Amino acid sequence: MKKDWIRKSAKRYQTIEKNNHMKFLLIFLALFLLSIMAAGGCGLFYQYGSEHDYSQLDTSGLKDKLFTVSEVVDGDTLTLSNGDRIRLLGINTPEMGMYFYLEAKEVLEIMLLGKEVVLEEDVSDRDMYGRKLRYVFQEGLFVNLEMLNRGFANIYTCPPDVRYAEDFLAAERYARENNLGLWELSDISAVRIEVHYDAPGNDNENINGEHVILENTGEEILDTVDWTIKDSGTNIYTFDSYDFHPGTRIVLFSGKGKDGEGSLYWNSRRPVWNNDFDTLYLRDKQGLLMGLYNY
Repeated sequence: MKKDWIRKSAKRYQTIEKNNHMKFLLIFLALFLLSIMAAGGCGLFYQYGSEHDYSQLDTSGLKDKLFTVSEVVDGDTLTLSNGDRIRLLGINTPEMGMYFYLEAKEVLEIMLLGKEVVLEEDVSDRDMYGRKLRYVFQEGLFVNLEMLNRGFANIYTCPPDVRYAEDFLAAERYARENNLGLWELSDISAVRIEVHYDAPGNDNENINGEHVILENTGEEILDTVDWTIKDSGTNIYTFDSYDFHPGTRIVLFSGKGKDGEGSLYWNSRRPVWNNDFDTLYLRDKQGLLMGLYNY
């Protein structure tokens, strides 16, 4: 009966008008389902094909390990009532001012604010900012995984903290295949992406040795204004207005330089792209995904 009610309620949301900040019906559906979870005390369904059923986790015997969430800073950071700052391991959500920032923060607030959570460590204890790196569980809900599964985050798993890497990959793949949240596709699809991520010699001494190549494979002139390129972490480049003609290329160098015809410079003081693995996300001015390059 509950499933039938959810389906009927979800259909009602199809009549809601989209605006610049809450564009997608999927956001409303996700928030709606999470509200039901909060009211009913049940977990969500992990239908992406994981071998593990995290919705059945029992935390009732862990009262001595429960912590109360007093603040949600953003989509992947929270503060406990004891003052500890927690960074959710294995995921990355949009920073302030970025597309989907508010949505990711709001959905994490629905899941956690004022509630008790169980924290699990991997290998690393803290990040460079002093935040504790943890997997977070709330009444059987694996929060890190749920943010990926619903399209509010991208995977950001770095060795040696890889305990749930396979499930995280499966969750992100599910969101991507279903165009959920961050994976909603742009109408612009005629841009080919190539990343030269390993600069010759020392990367720190040859930052412009790494670069991104974009090629307009379509038949129309594209205006690049407010397009963004982002890595799997927090490095972001925002384009100015540029007439991107069919059959031409734009080369975006990571280091310093003067922009010219077909040549742009990130002006980063350090290398942007990891040499072992990373992901490039190319988004249009509305934040919709135009393409990605994964290696």
